[in-house]
Amino acid sequence: MSWADVERFADNFRTDQMLKLLQDWNIGDLSTNPWFLGGFAVLIIITYFIGWRAIAGCLAGIGGFILVLSLAVGKGTGVEGIASGGLWILVCGGAVAVFLFIYLLFIKSE
Repeated sequence: MSWADVERFADNFRTDQMLKLLQDWNIGDLSTNPWFLGGFAVLIIITYFIGWRAIAGCLAGIGGFILVLSLAVGKGTGVEGIASGGLWILVCGGAVAVFLFIYLLFIKSE
C-alpha cells in the first residue's frame, strides 16, 4: 500500500464528499419517514424493557444522532442551512442525543 493509496482513501472523508454521500442517501427524508421513526422507537422500548439498558442507550444515541443529522441536512447545508436554523438543530439536538445516551448508558443502568 503506497502513500497515494492512503491519500485516495482519505479523500473519501472530505466534508464535501461526506455531504454528497448523505444527500445521495436521502438522509434528509428520514425525519419524516414514519417507518424509520417507529422502528427505532419500538426497538429502543423493547430493549429497555427486556433489561438491556446499555443496548437501549446505544440505540437511542445512534437513532438520535441520525434524526438530528437528518433534520440538519433537510434544512440545507452551507450558508443557507445556517440561516434556516440547521446549525441550531445540529448543536442542540446533538446535545440532547448525547445527554440521552449518557443517561441511559451510565446513570440509569443499575
